[in-house]
Amino acid sequence: MKKNASSNKSRPRLIFEIGVVLCCKLAFIFGLWYFFFGPDKRMEQTPENVASGILMRADRTPDANL
Repeated sequence: MKKNASSNKSRPRLIFEIGVVLCCKLAFIFGLWYFFFGPDKRMEQTPENVASGILMRADRTPDANL
């Protein structure tokens, strides 16, 4: 019975710690999105841009395989 009582006392602290970790992870993920995939990093999607991205082939040179 004592073990159950002590686990109930530590439960609010555990919930708080899990909440802090989740908030930190969300802040980190948002930072990654903002700095690498944010609106200022996006290209305008026009049919010409999409076609050039799909159809464009890199020139093959012997040095490219190094």
